[in-house]
Amino acid sequence: MQTTKSGTICAISTPLGISGIGIIRLSGPETYKIIEKIFRPARKTDLRKVPSHTVRYGHIVNRDRTVDEVLVTFMRKPRSYTREDMAEIGCHGGIIPLKEVLSLCIKHGARLAHPGEFTRRAFINGRIDLTQAEGILDVIYSKTEKALNIALNKLKGSLSAELSKIRGMLMEVLYVVEAKINFPDEEEIETYKFGTAQEIRKVLSALDKMLSRAGRGKVMQQGINAAITGRANAGKSSLLNSLLKENRAIVTEIPGTTRDAIQETINIKGIPVNIIDTAGIRKVRGRIEKMGVNRALEWMEKAEIVLVVLDGSKKINEYDRQLLQHIGGKNYIIIINKNDLTEKIEKEQIEKDFPRERIVSISAKTGEGIDRLEDKIYTLILKGCGEMKGDELFLNIRQEGKIREIKETLSLTEKEVEENAGLEIVAENLNTCIKKIDELTGRDVSEETMEKIFSQFCIGK
Repeated sequence: MQTTKSGTICAISTPLGISGIGIIRLSGPETYKIIEKIFRPARKTDLRKVPSHTVRYGHIVNRDRTVDEVLVTFMRKPRSYTREDMAEIGCHGGIIPLKEVLSLCIKHGARLAHPGEFTRRAFINGRIDLTQAEGILDVIYSKTEKALNIALNKLKGSLSAELSKIRGMLMEVLYVVEAKINFPDEEEIETYKFGTAQEIRKVLSALDKMLSRAGRGKVMQQGINAAITGRANAGKSSLLNSLLKENRAIVTEIPGTTRDAIQETINIKGIPVNIIDTAGIRKVRGRIEKMGVNRALEWMEKAEIVLVVLDGSKKINEYDRQLLQHIGGKNYIIIINKNDLTEKIEKEQIEKDFPRERIVSISAKTGEGIDRLEDKIYTLILKGCGEMKGDELFLNIRQEGKIREIKETLSLTEKEVEENAGLEIVAENLNTCIKKIDELTGRDVSEETMEKIFSQFCIGK
């Protein structure tokens, strides 16, 4: 890959298609030379003297031909996203004008940006660290307002600050160990052991708190899976539509309309819940139907919450009983549907066999009881991940993995201190932990890791 430190890059930063506007972004040392060659301001202006963070109206031209009517935003270094000279050309949002303007930028010296290259330059030029760069992805993929707030806090540097504090604590411990190595007679070994082990335990406690908050943050950012299951025609698809407040699934009086899982995400009190409407459990006639039923059973196994839908207008049958037998050990809610019809289900027997707080009566058709169902789902989520306190932290797989590695190494180091292991071994472990924090924040990171992170971005970001 061509180095991101050289050259001027350009890209379309808005989705291709028909829209009100489309934006082309440039960054690099030749940005304003390129703009001078292709942009004609409506009022004669020396573009070299246009102040940063101002906008000029005019036209993009190819020789004497007008390509598009545009607004150009000037962002001069270092007060830009990349800390390089930048410009954004606001075009009309059609595919043809955007591609023509982009081609002109490339013709006059820019090159097409790689995925995430603008953000990569922001990182390389010291505007953000690596955790903040990853926070940008979290912002983009946030599904609820609460998840967005968690991502924005990371983007502002909340995770960076915590890691910096932990790094400082580890450095203090390392100073003590290295002093003991260099001046072995200056301190009694027991005093050294007690102080060093105590400081390591403080760091371990901070890491435990971080991971605990991250568990809640993961739920807020990625959500949990809730599988709707039940016998054919119990009203599963109607329930999905009622939760979504739109007609996403086909609803008919014919049993077995849903042959494969349908997935949608709903927002329950700020938590994204991925609802999976599975195929109805019944005797299967064909290969496709059998696959659908098997997948429904698979979803029951891997979903965090199982929503068992029973038809309240009918007596319990063998398929209902099989489902109820499968929910042992799962987080479940039993939903007695169709309470707008005459009730025939043996409700007293269900309440005898299962806790009442796990049973809710609804009508997916009219929407009655849906609010109570959402409350029960939320209660189950809190039971599984703890109370939402507003201090949640989202860690991606890379970040969580590194933090767990640091914790594992520190736990071993604490034990080595208590057992009077060699000071050089303790110092080496502490240096390893500090290096892993530097890998997290980007102080010490490989090209391979950067490539993996920034390749997840779209071109233009």
